[in-house]
Amino acid sequence: MLTLPSRGCTKGCAFCALLMSNVRAMDTNESDLASHFQQMSDEELMSRCGSHSLTELAMTIAYRELTSRGLTLPDPTAPECEDDVYEGDYETVAQFLNPTDAHIVCACLQTAGVRAYVADANLVQTNALWSIALGGARVRVPALRVDEAKDIIAAFNRGDFALPPDHE
Repeated sequence: MLTLPSRGCTKGCAFCALLMSNVRAMDTNESDLASHFQQMSDEELMSRCGSHSLTELAMTIAYRELTSRGLTLPDPTAPECEDDVYEGDYETVAQFLNPTDAHIVCACLQTAGVRAYVADANLVQTNALWSIALGGARVRVPALRVDEAKDIIAAFNRGDFALPPDHE
């Protein structure tokens, strides 16, 4: 069983100081938290309250400090992001025996604005003999973007994205 020294090691090493500061942080009481939140700037306090990383007690005290300053938290509903749009289930658009090739094509698709990921790359890299049985590493994209992805992959294979020979 690990026993912690009451004041860190006798040499005062940085690791023990950090360890003991974390232990002391777990023993905080209401007045310590209130003092801590009072010392924060408005921006830092709002950021901390919006991070959803505070305990229930800490959130209560931080919210009390926010209202005492006349501040309110912004509406927690985030604006709709284009990443939230459902484009269909993911489908395989390319397969590679070498996972590195799959990652290169995937990066090319992502650069072109097509959401894509590489499936089974870790399995293929871990056991190369399984590569053929698994069908290699697969590049997958949403169903609505399959045609666009295939066009981008065809352009990549034709060399449309190659650098000119005199490129330095």
